[in-house]
Amino acid sequence: MSGTDLPRITVVTPSFNQARYLERTICSVLEQGYADLEYMVLDAGSTDGSREIIERYAERIDYWRSAPDGGQSAAINEGWRRSRGQVLSWLNSDDYYLPGALQFVGEFFRDHPDEWVVYGSWEAVDDEGRRLNYAGSRFSRRTM
Repeated sequence: MSGTDLPRITVVTPSFNQARYLERTICSVLEQGYADLEYMVLDAGSTDGSREIIERYAERIDYWRSAPDGGQSAAINEGWRRSRGQVLSWLNSDDYYLPGALQFVGEFFRDHPDEWVVYGSWEAVDDEGRRLNYAGSRFSRRTM
């Protein structure tokens, strides 16, 4: 745990040709204001301007690269292998966090040290952020 008594959270964003959404994703992570964040963006060699978007935020991203890889799972695994976080997460490049998401997760793990997984509800939105659908329920082995 860090000096804030909250765990370090590592967020990995795998991406390929998602320039249309990537900046919103990156900003949603960086603007969380979480005290002990490690953030990585692993781009698979996009040709749509994604690299330029990542470079704009490079000073605030702990690790990034833009090169062909073995796909989404390979990118997530690469990021998690590099991570120093006690809590591991991935956020796809066409998704974004709502404000306070990482603070909630960090406090949950601080207050429930025996838990090993947490997940939240989600909202599906269109390109303008209009809500299309919502899903979320308490954990159940049967529904998982």
